[in-house]
Amino acid sequence: MTSYEDELLQKYLEGNCTPDEKAVVENWYLHSSASMKDALPEPDYERLKNEVWGKLPPNKRNRIVALRIAAAAAVFVIFVSGIFFISVKKSTSPNTTAKTIDVAPGTNQATLTLANGHKIILTTHLNGTVAQQGNTVVKVNNGKAISYTATDKPISGGEVAYNTLSTARGQQSPYPLILADGTKVWLDAASTITFPTAFNGKERFVTVTGEAYFEVTHNAAQPFKVKVKQQTIEDIGTMFNVSAYDDETTLKTTLVEGSIKVSNHKHEVILKPGQQAEQSADRNDIVLHTVNVDDIMAWKNNYFSFDGDNLESILRKVSRWYDVDIVYENTSVKHKFFGGTVSRFSNVSSVLKTIELTRAAHFKLEGRKIIVTQ
Repeated sequence: MTSYEDELLQKYLEGNCTPDEKAVVENWYLHSSASMKDALPEPDYERLKNEVWGKLPPNKRNRIVALRIAAAAAVFVIFVSGIFFISVKKSTSPNTTAKTIDVAPGTNQATLTLANGHKIILTTHLNGTVAQQGNTVVKVNNGKAISYTATDKPISGGEVAYNTLSTARGQQSPYPLILADGTKVWLDAASTITFPTAFNGKERFVTVTGEAYFEVTHNAAQPFKVKVKQQTIEDIGTMFNVSAYDDETTLKTTLVEGSIKVSNHKHEVILKPGQQAEQSADRNDIVLHTVNVDDIMAWKNNYFSFDGDNLESILRKVSRWYDVDIVYENTSVKHKFFGGTVSRFSNVSSVLKTIELTRAAHFKLEGRKIIVTQ
């Protein structure tokens, strides 16, 4: 590649491209990712540049010439099937992709379980009142949110009813859940939140498994608390993300905005924006890290972001979103590290091909099973 192409690549990886340069690079992806049937052992830059150029309509070609970034097509081949940069050393083994039926990405769907056990499937097509729980009306607002709103009647005595919103593997919540206090919650794949239909006590308590993002309506007189495994997360005016999957070795809480207190039976820490509290499953210590919040929130924004993650961690995310099983024929590749981003709207083969470009891992796709062979 030319020095200009190297310069443009560096700008893209550092996030310093102009809007026009970024648009052209991503336009290349939209026109070309579908045609990349196999990952290439060594990309033929010149052939791929010509192929991409030929696919662009004349008005796009003129725009590229005017911007002096036609070279972006050649640069961008290293991101085939996704905007993905590699941080592993290439191996020398051959790389061929198995020809098989592909697996589509997950869907925007969730299940609401009412206090009496009745289940309601939530999709973007729902609208209007879907249930009433005591003195609380449950309503889907034009496929944009599901909300809990108290009626004008006073809340009668007795036990507070609890509902559960859940997503299966291969699902994420189609819109936010708006709790009775106005707090908004989004769920990633294979996750649940159990919550009261009204908050009547001195505290507001919900319970979470899996991964969830919160935008909490702050009320110092009635603290909002999230119970997750052995921890309690307390809002102090907050937007935060919780990752607490049973198949992960650590529990992670990341603060996006505001402040939160994370505690277990021995320790407590207060987070600042951009910090993550991490606790291993076999330890009581809570360790604070500074993280890239955009990487943590990638799932909510419909893409995968791998910031130096190892392959085992990456494939766990892939497994949950695509509802596939992972089988390792070679376990040594589990601990190889990767970095980059790729759309969650892509079929699973696109994600796998992107990783295969590093030549550090190879996959076979058999039905809903991903076999790691290298």
